[in-house]
Amino acid sequence: MKYFCTKNELHGSDCHEFFSGEWDGRHWNDDSLYIYDDAFRECGLRSLMRTVIPDYSPYDATEIYPSDWEKLCESAEGEAAKALDEVHDWAERAFSEHGSFTLLGI
Repeated sequence: MKYFCTKNELHGSDCHEFFSGEWDGRHWNDDSLYIYDDAFRECGLRSLMRTVIPDYSPYDATEIYPSDWEKLCESAEGEAAKALDEVHDWAERAFSEHGSFTLLGI
């Protein structure tokens, strides 16, 4: 993957965690996906989140539902669209199993 990585691939802690389901207070989960903050900003995901998800904060937990995901995917362009495409299957599994996923800020 170009933008995201698994826990085993992490080489630092300045990242956002995509947690499957409603967040349970735990960080650094094996089944989560991670994106470093600089990549999150540079590809445009941070800006996209702020535009599409009114309650989004890069420093807090934000639960993402299928309707939010659909809006994000429809609004994404360029590198942000590529980044979302990279986690599309993971997100669909999270929705199927839990009905949501949680984006944990830095």
